[in-house]
Amino acid sequence: MKLRSIAATFMAGAFLVALAPGAQADPKGCSNATLKGTYESLLSGTVNGVPFAALDLVTADGNGNITASGTIVDNGTVIPTTFTATYTVNSDCTGTFSSSSGTTENVELLLDGSEVRIIVTSTALGPATVTGLAKRWTTSN
Repeated sequence: MKLRSIAATFMAGAFLVALAPGAQADPKGCSNATLKGTYESLLSGTVNGVPFAALDLVTADGNGNITASGTIVDNGTVIPTTFTATYTVNSDCTGTFSSSSGTTENVELLLDGSEVRIIVTSTALGPATVTGLAKRWTTSN
C-alpha cells in the first residue's frame, strides 16, 4: 500500500510539472525570424491627452524590417498612413520596434509569433499612452 501511495504522489507531481507554464516551451526561444508574415494591428489610447486609434496591416520580413499601411484616428481626425520600421526580437520573446514616423514600441510575442502585444514608448506626436495587439493574418480572418 505504501508503494502505491508513493507512485500516486509521483504521478500527481509529474502531471503538475507538465502543466506548469513553460514546462513544454521551445528551448530555442524567439528571434527576428519569429516575427514574419502579415499582421492585423489595432492600437488605442491617448496621444497628447486626446483619443487615438490605429488600424494597420503590417508585414514583417523575419529579418527585422516592416512595411505597413492603415488608418489613424487622432482626436476624431482620420489620417491614412504608410510607414516602414525596424524591429529586434530577443530570445525571451520581448523586443523593440522603431518606425520611420518616430514612434518606438516595446513588444512581446507569443512563442510561435502568431500574436504581438504592443506598448508605445514614444511618439513624435507627443506624450502617449497607447497599447495594442497584432495578430498574424490568416485565410480565416
